[in-house]
Amino acid sequence: MTYEQALSQLITYGEQIDHAYLILAKQPAINVLPLRATKQHLKNVLNKFLSNDIDDDDLTLWAAIIDNQQAIDSHEIEDFLYALTNSELMGEISQTSIQKMIKLL
Repeated sequence: MTYEQALSQLITYGEQIDHAYLILAKQPAINVLPLRATKQHLKNVLNKFLSNDIDDDDLTLWAAIIDNQQAIDSHEIEDFLYALTNSELMGEISQTSIQKMIKLL
């Protein structure tokens, strides 16, 4: 998996997300055009949480890495990422809070 493929897996929370985390952790950031994380990407990941495909820890980790990855342009969803990584602002990450977040998107 290339660095760019790892970024893509990360943004979409793809099937190879664990491998993508390893690639990104091992390989220093390289000069690539930033990939854009959109509201649709966020909505898809939030729906994975609602369908119990991922848990709150997975969601928090994903948000933190997206927010801190320099090769990802996350300005469109940065407020949502902040809320997910600081869940005390939402009360907690729950089915109800994530449903409310999706409505805001």
